[in-house]
Amino acid sequence: MSHDGRRRLRPRTAWAAVASACLIAVVAGWALRDRSHTYDTSVPGDVLISTDGHTLTTPVIWTGCEDKPRLVAHESARTVSLELKRKRHAGLPKNTACVGSGGEDGQQLLTTTLDRPLGARTLTDAVSHETISPFEATHLDRPRYLPKGYTPSDRPLGPGDVTTPPYRRARTPSWTVTYLRNPGQGGDRGSLSITQTTGRLTDRPGTPPGEWSLTWYAAGYTITVQAADRQLTEGEFHEVIDHVSP
Repeated sequence: MSHDGRRRLRPRTAWAAVASACLIAVVAGWALRDRSHTYDTSVPGDVLISTDGHTLTTPVIWTGCEDKPRLVAHESARTVSLELKRKRHAGLPKNTACVGSGGEDGQQLLTTTLDRPLGARTLTDAVSHETISPFEATHLDRPRYLPKGYTPSDRPLGPGDVTTPPYRRARTPSWTVTYLRNPGQGGDRGSLSITQTTGRLTDRPGTPPGEWSLTWYAAGYTITVQAADRQLTEGEFHEVIDHVSP
């Protein structure tokens, strides 16, 4: 082959190498691309507004097919709208049936912080467009007595199961505060929740077997204290009730 022929082949070889490198980069990028399905959903549960008006909190449950959702607020001069940003795991077929929660970590209180206090702005659901009436943290009743080992929890248990409050918004502003005994230590744990709902409720939740529950009306609120703890005595349960106050 002539010297001129060899010189003509070198650029072609160089261009082939560049094209091959680009192809490899594209394939690698496609393999690493996040192919999980993202979508927005309504905020079905009760909403709590902090005392300073900046923080919104709601209980959320998700399945084992999903990442932990994000609570997102969109603000304008007159309204604040909430939505949940959900994300299915990559590689799952769209028709995969995902039932139940993602284990103990599949239910939690989620929060979002506003740029400025909610104030007189209307709070709505960005997906369903329903108006949301949040419960004001300044009105929350709190126990001045808790049995030994109990601490506040970010897991919303409340009366009933996941089809009832706090996972489904009550007709009037409502909020549930949950306390767990010796969380994270394994063994026989216990839970205690205080649900406070604006107005007088006529349909009181039932008490599951093996649990303590009492509901009463006072100062414009229906209050339910419920405990699931085999180590809790009747005296301790009533001690909690006797010391629930704003």
